[in-house]
Amino acid sequence: MEKASLLVVCSGENPAVESVLAQSGYRVNLTSTPEDTMLSVLEREPQIVIWSESLDQSTEWQRIRTILESRKPFLQLSKGWKVEDDESSNSMEADELILPEETPIISANALIRRLEALESSQLGSHHFYTKVGNKLRRIQLSDIRFIQVEGKYSAIQLESRQYHVKASLKDLLHILNSEEFVRVSRNFVVNLNHIDHIDVYQSTVHIGGEDVPVSRTYKENLMKNVRLL
Repeated sequence: MEKASLLVVCSGENPAVESVLAQSGYRVNLTSTPEDTMLSVLEREPQIVIWSESLDQSTEWQRIRTILESRKPFLQLSKGWKVEDDESSNSMEADELILPEETPIISANALIRRLEALESSQLGSHHFYTKVGNKLRRIQLSDIRFIQVEGKYSAIQLESRQYHVKASLKDLLHILNSEEFVRVSRNFVVNLNHIDHIDVYQSTVHIGGEDVPVSRTYKENLMKNVRLL
């Protein structure tokens, strides 16, 4: 099976990252400037982004990080990242896979394990189950038109019915783990494959006879995910 394509964003402090990943069979593109990073995203469309924690100290990288986090699986390398494992890091790595995704990765072995776990989860991410009464209903990701926040719940809109789940949009985006779903406001996530048209003047997307509002905050994020000719 072909390995995922990766975008590794660092400022030169982790020179061994590219070789470690290439040796493991991954397709790697390394960038070290904001301009090259965004160009790589647009031209190469990487499946996973690997980000160096040291970049967070620079204000010029903050906007780039926000864009990358909103649209792709996003892994972060610790400032103390190392190729070789030592005894002190082995005990930390034992729990690496159950830590939150935003937890910085400390070594090459931990990075490879996290990537393998992420790829494995993506293979089985075409559907999920939600509880309806005493049954578990299977929902195909491709059938979801949009998701809307309703109080403490999120409403998952399909063509003919709606399901309510107790989860935030942020949590659902993490669970869905698909580039087809894009957040367009604080209250809405849309499936790009179901958009009939985008009304740039009214700031809405038209899906299945309904207009979903697009906020100014998320408009740029939406347009970056639309292939415009």
